[in-house]
Amino acid sequence: MKKLFFIILTIATVKASAQQAPDDLKALVKHSFDHFSELKAMETQAKIAADKTTLAKANRLPEVNGVASYMHAYPVPKIALPGSDFLFQPVPSENVNAGVEARQLLLDFGKSGSQIKQSQAEASLLNMQTAETREKLAYQVAGVYLAISFLQDNIAVQDANIKLLEDTETMVENKLKHGDAIDLDLLNTRVKLETYRNRKVDYQNSLQKQLATLEYLTGEPLKDSIHSAFTWPTPSLEASFEGNSAVKTALEKEKVAETGVELAKSQYKPSLFAQAGTGYKNGFLPDVTTPKFNYNAGVSLSVPIFHGKKLRTQEHMAATEVEVAKWNTQGIKDNIRKEVAQQQADIAASRERLETAETLLQQANRALTLAQSRYRNGVITYLDLQNAQTSLLEAEISKIQYQYQLSVSSLALLQLNGNEFWK
Repeated sequence: MKKLFFIILTIATVKASAQQAPDDLKALVKHSFDHFSELKAMETQAKIAADKTTLAKANRLPEVNGVASYMHAYPVPKIALPGSDFLFQPVPSENVNAGVEARQLLLDFGKSGSQIKQSQAEASLLNMQTAETREKLAYQVAGVYLAISFLQDNIAVQDANIKLLEDTETMVENKLKHGDAIDLDLLNTRVKLETYRNRKVDYQNSLQKQLATLEYLTGEPLKDSIHSAFTWPTPSLEASFEGNSAVKTALEKEKVAETGVELAKSQYKPSLFAQAGTGYKNGFLPDVTTPKFNYNAGVSLSVPIFHGKKLRTQEHMAATEVEVAKWNTQGIKDNIRKEVAQQQADIAASRERLETAETLLQQANRALTLAQSRYRNGVITYLDLQNAQTSLLEAEISKIQYQYQLSVSSLALLQLNGNEFWK
């Protein structure tokens, strides 16, 4: 029994003293970053986003194309010269052309720059979403880690209680031999003992499921036992919650929407291009059938005049998306404030429960010591001893449960603040 009380007391006091995430948890989180497929997919998408930015910048580069064509035309105009049988043919019936054409953007008044800004903003957004997914994965691993710690502590308590009941079974058997107990007392002890053993099996089953989840997230089985001797540090929360990954992602979405407005407005601006070409083609007088070397060069200006309200509608839609993004950011911040208030309330309640549970555990331990002594001396009945044992078990389980709830709430509070505990 003293060993049992020492186990529970050790779990509580050591947890209250540590203030940093254990190294094995940090290692598991880093393994998950290298393994989890969803995160890997997002990191690959980030490469595609970088290529899109490069593609947007390529619009400013010249375009050079090789061209070749053949066309047969019939009928073609022919002119009979007066006083002669000669027929003059101003255009060939067989048209051939082969050469090189080039086109270069000279000026678009910020239109291509807006496209580049939007591509860069989208790439930045994807990087932020990847970081948010990485953070969620880290806290998911930490949650499973805590669950494993909680289950291992409960199994330790069940083992201690099983040992206690086995000692009680021996004591009842001895009293039964001397006629100081009845068969019913021994039967009740054995029934209760099997109940605790079945409960231990349930905890072990849950533990195996959590271990499987941890292996799924990290890509490798847990090699050592979980270190449960730690608590999370209390974060200093910022009123703006700008450290929260969800807020960071929402702000990046606002930037993307704002670049969309800038891009929509740039569509009203003209574009100036330089064009040039060279090669061989026929159709030149006086011998229209013989291909000849030729070249051309010039500029072209494209000015938007009327597009059936298309550009104005695009601008309005982009402005509406900015408004939606801002409301989305505000909603996320409001939800975080609510979550912080709820988690702080849970932490305060768990701490109060832990203080009460500590007192109850000490009292239950003392009550069981007295009950065992009095039962050996025949002062109390077996039912009194059984009630004392049950009270101690309930106090032990309650203390571990409250400690687990406190750890979960503290972990959630850290996540709301954007704390990267694995670094």
